[in-house]
Amino acid sequence: MPDTPQANGNDPREEDRRRKLAFAKTTFGITMRDGGTCKVEASVYGAGLVMPQMARTVGWDKTMSALAFRAWLFLFFNIWLQSYLLSMLAKEGNVMNKFAGQMHLCDFGAFVGNCPGPGCTGPGGTDITAPRMYSFEAWTNRNFFKDSMKTLFPDRIDDIDEAVDPGEYGLESYWCRVMCCFLFMIPMMQEVTAIMKMGELLYHVPTAPEPWIEPADYDSDCGMGQLDDVVLKIAGMPLRWKFLNSIIILLPKCLLWKLTCETGVSFLMETGGIQDIIINSVGLTFIVGLDELICDALMSEETKNFLEKLEDFPLYDVKTSCVGDMSLLSEDEILQKHNEHKLLRTWSMVDFGFLVPSKLAASTFLTLFFLWQYYFKFCKTSDEGRQVSIDMYLPTSVEFTWGQAFFPAVFKIKVDGEPYWTMPKIDHDA
Repeated sequence: MPDTPQANGNDPREEDRRRKLAFAKTTFGITMRDGGTCKVEASVYGAGLVMPQMARTVGWDKTMSALAFRAWLFLFFNIWLQSYLLSMLAKEGNVMNKFAGQMHLCDFGAFVGNCPGPGCTGPGGTDITAPRMYSFEAWTNRNFFKDSMKTLFPDRIDDIDEAVDPGEYGLESYWCRVMCCFLFMIPMMQEVTAIMKMGELLYHVPTAPEPWIEPADYDSDCGMGQLDDVVLKIAGMPLRWKFLNSIIILLPKCLLWKLTCETGVSFLMETGGIQDIIINSVGLTFIVGLDELICDALMSEETKNFLEKLEDFPLYDVKTSCVGDMSLLSEDEILQKHNEHKLLRTWSMVDFGFLVPSKLAASTFLTLFFLWQYYFKFCKTSDEGRQVSIDMYLPTSVEFTWGQAFFPAVFKIKVDGEPYWTMPKIDHDA
């Protein structure tokens, strides 16, 4: 008598049921994770948070205390280095460009395809056209040459005005500039996620001096000092440590993120050439990744091993999930709930919102917000309905402090009373 599928344990119906049960558990395993898990990022910020807790766990012996000290040393070095580079970029835009006579680019030349015509007036007071639109450096050189000719030949000023055309300063591609701002905001969105995870971690971990190192549940053949012989996990920390980590790690990370977004978007918005915009949008991400670069290149292997072996901290509770505690449900009940979830009538507004990638939407929103901030701070609407630069004033000094970089509304730059440039007005009907 030949073997039957039941005899061999290969009942197709049972296999199909097990497969559907696996599908159901996979689906609920995703939807039940309210916030997922949290892990410490592999950067100087993560090391600055983890290593002092490891040293506290072992009683501040000299080995772990030295690693904790070095982690903080690299943390403060990174904060200083990122702050310095960002303040230099801010100084370039808020001080040095003004001494060079530069006005804000705004939308000069953004829609040159529709020019000449109303709304096409450039910063030099003439209509912008594609053949006579230049970068700021080229435009200033051409104006310098024209002014020099007038100085040398004052009796021929009218002839020089008619024969020498310096052109106009404008933007080569409006939409390329916007797209590069969005591409720059993608790594900044990663920083937002890291900040939120760190904030969640500091909030959710117990406020208790729990150990971050536990013995492993298995016997290991590793030698002394091997991390495979222990379990490294995120656990509770005293309230004073939560407060200290919020002040020296989380707060500086938030401030650096804010300054990076503002300075980066302003820097890109002030870049006129297509090639320069693309290169600058990639180059700015170097500053964003300095914390990870310092961790990879300069920190000790021991510290990096601690970060790598550290177990994630769960931020969700199975008992409060949308399907309840799955351990209390039978397999038939799990399959029934899964079948209900496949019905269209069970969809809610939250479910439809899940169709939109949240990080993509957040990156788009942040891009639009910082673009609006740029136009709000540096541009105004002209009589012709275009966004043009506000009146430009020379600073009274080349000094530029970190307070002026991080909090410009509080530590304002002192400027002269008379503007060195205002938007020219021309009569198109003349």
